[in-house]
Amino acid sequence: MFFASLALSAAVATAPSQSAYTGIQPVRVASCVLEPAAPSLDLAYSPFSAQGEASTLISFVNQAPATIASVTFDVSDGRTTSRIIDKGTFSNGVAIDHSFVTPELGNDPAGLSCSVSSVAFKDGSLWQAQ
Repeated sequence: MFFASLALSAAVATAPSQSAYTGIQPVRVASCVLEPAAPSLDLAYSPFSAQGEASTLISFVNQAPATIASVTFDVSDGRTTSRIIDKGTFSNGVAIDHSFVTPELGNDPAGLSCSVSSVAFKDGSLWQAQ
């Protein structure tokens, strides 16, 4: 009985705590834009062929008073949903502009949407979208 109780205590101590920011959305997505892939290049007299990859440009702001360690975005084009995890040190009020390679979303920017599914804070707490 003692060992089972000790193991349970250790598991609870290492699990990330739920964030104190449950009532607010800690990250605001300012913009979400799909940058289509460049057409492939077929150079005459060359054995090389290059094809670009689509990328998603996400601009966001940390609205929480605490520093964020990572933000998980769900990006969808209406057919496919891609999960993007952006890791770094994101301070309160700072605008962040990052680009992510997302070839699975194709080249059609119509219907693109980005939402925040979770946020991990530097203090170890975690916020989850409801």
